[in-house]
Amino acid sequence: MFRTISPNVFDDLLASAPASAAFREEYARHEFLHDRRYIDASVQEGAFHVEGSLRAPAFYTLVLGDLSVEGMIDLRTSYDSGGLFIVIGNVWCEHFISEDSAGVFIDGDLHAGGAVVIAYSDSSFSVVGSLRARLLIGNDQWASVGSGAVIDYGIGYCAALESDGRSGIVRPLHDERATIQALILQPQEEGWPFDAEEIAKRIRSGEPLFK
Repeated sequence: MFRTISPNVFDDLLASAPASAAFREEYARHEFLHDRRYIDASVQEGAFHVEGSLRAPAFYTLVLGDLSVEGMIDLRTSYDSGGLFIVIGNVWCEHFISEDSAGVFIDGDLHAGGAVVIAYSDSSFSVVGSLRARLLIGNDQWASVGSGAVIDYGIGYCAALESDGRSGIVRPLHDERATIQALILQPQEEGWPFDAEEIAKRIRSGEPLFK
C-alpha cells in the first residue's frame, strides 16, 4: 500500500531506485519547480495490483515496481494542476488520464486497453519502454517513447524520447478522420476534434467511448 513521505524522501527513494539510464536521462531533461512546503508525496514499494481504479494518492507519487490497475489511472488530485507520477516498472491499465502541468515517467512499458489521455497544457508524458493503447488523445501534446508504440486510434502521436517531438514519430494506425468516425462523441467545430476533459469525463462516469 502507498505510504506518505516527504518530498525530500521522495527524491532520496527515486535517486536510489533501480532505474534505467534512459529514465535518468529523460527525467533530467525536465525541471519541476514546486513550493515543497505545500505539497505531499507518496510511495508504493513493490509490485502493486488495484482491482478498481487508482487516483493519484499525492502530488508526488512514486511506484517502485510494476503497477497493474483494472480500471483507470487518474492523475487528478486535490491540487488545481501539476504533480509527478513515476513508475519504475511496467504499467497495465484500462485508461490513463493525465493532468495539466503534470509530469509522467514510466521506466518500462505502458499497456492500456482503452484510452491514454495526455492532451493537457504544460505536461509531459514519457514511457521508456513501449506504449500500447487503443486510443490516444494527445492533440498538441505528444507521448515520448523509448521502444516504439502501437496506437489503434488517436488524435496526436508519439515520438522518440530524445527528440523533443521532432523525430521517431509514430502515428495511430487509424488516422484522425477514422478516429472521429469510431468515437461516440461529436467532434468540436473549432480547434482539436475532442477536448481532453470531455473524454476524461466520460471515462470517469463509466460511459463508452467507441460506437
